[in-house]
Amino acid sequence: MDGTTWLIASAGLAGLTLALAMRGPRRRAELLGEDTEGDRDRLAGLRRWLDGRPGAPALRLRMAAGFMIMIAVIMVGLVRLPELGLMIMLPAGGAGLGAVVATGWVETGAYRRRRQQLIMDLPQVLALLGAAVGAGLPLRGAVREVAAASVGPVAEDLHRVIAQIDLGRPEEEAWRELRRDPVWAPAAVDLARSVESGTRLAEALRRHAELARQRRRAAIEIVARAVGVRSVLPLMACFVPAFILIGIVPTVASALLKVFGTH
Repeated sequence: MDGTTWLIASAGLAGLTLALAMRGPRRRAELLGEDTEGDRDRLAGLRRWLDGRPGAPALRLRMAAGFMIMIAVIMVGLVRLPELGLMIMLPAGGAGLGAVVATGWVETGAYRRRRQQLIMDLPQVLALLGAAVGAGLPLRGAVREVAAASVGPVAEDLHRVIAQIDLGRPEEEAWRELRRDPVWAPAAVDLARSVESGTRLAEALRRHAELARQRRRAAIEIVARAVGVRSVLPLMACFVPAFILIGIVPTVASALLKVFGTH
């Protein structure tokens, strides 16, 4: 086995080892009936670091991209800097890991559209939940009714909460599942606390509906300002050629006619 084959095989084994490290210990412990709390504690920090922001591409997809980048760096290094030998694994591994981490902070287009739709719909949904709870309906019943009357991402989230409650999960834990969503997080945390402690839900829902309306107004203002910025280039593409044709070309043509007309 020559040096190139050895390095490529080593890179493949490194990627496979990383993938197994992310899911192997927990899965094996589950199959053997072992306690996985220690594994979760040890891997929690690494997992959060690699997961990145909400809405980032899936970790497996990013790991595959990082692995391909690592292979590319190894192959280029073998051609350009063959004297490095096995040392090329260090910059290759750094490039692959850097790609995994960096792409974890990139928001996908689908998630961005979902977040924008959620910002638009959440104020009305929270207001409806507050009205239903204020009229005496239990929270889970209010959520069920509002979810049936809603569409889009907000309806999907409410249906997921109801599905977890129907499966026997405590109501406060079902709401805490939405903490990771930055749009839902303030209301979800407060709702989970209110359900657990028995405080007034209607008041909390009305307060969060008003906060959601404020966030929606701020988002609309940001979009409106962005439209003005984005319109600069199309306007330049329209007016600059017109200015050149109307203002500059006749002046230059007149000057040329005067110069050549005198000879």
